[in-house]
Amino acid sequence: MKKILVFAMMALCLAGCSDDDNNDPAVNLDHLQKRWYYVSTKLGNQTQNYPGHMPCGKDYIEFQANNVVRNVDYFDCQQDPAVDTGTYSATEETLTYTIDGMPESFTMKKLTSSRLETQATLNGATITYIYTSTP
Repeated sequence: MKKILVFAMMALCLAGCSDDDNNDPAVNLDHLQKRWYYVSTKLGNQTQNYPGHMPCGKDYIEFQANNVVRNVDYFDCQQDPAVDTGTYSATEETLTYTIDGMPESFTMKKLTSSRLETQATLNGATITYIYTSTP
């Protein structure tokens, strides 16, 4: 009977352990300044892969020093992609940028060295935008 009680206590102790020892924040702004390649959007339980990549190059958004943002878009594999520039600001809660006079604002959900996730609400629906740092 003692053995059963000991095993039960050990099981409770192990079940109580969690991965909260990992103190990495969900959003680490040190990782923002790089190229972020579009992966997908998520609306509810529906995920839509990004359809705009070309065999010659992948579209991306790039956050640079001095709050400069670049949106790079490949059309029909032309040699020079379309590049629009603007400015951005970021906190652990929000990411806001203006490109060609069009302001966009997002809630920061995740920012690691390899993954960026932002959210926005459009017509009452929450849309999650997912990016990767590797093409």
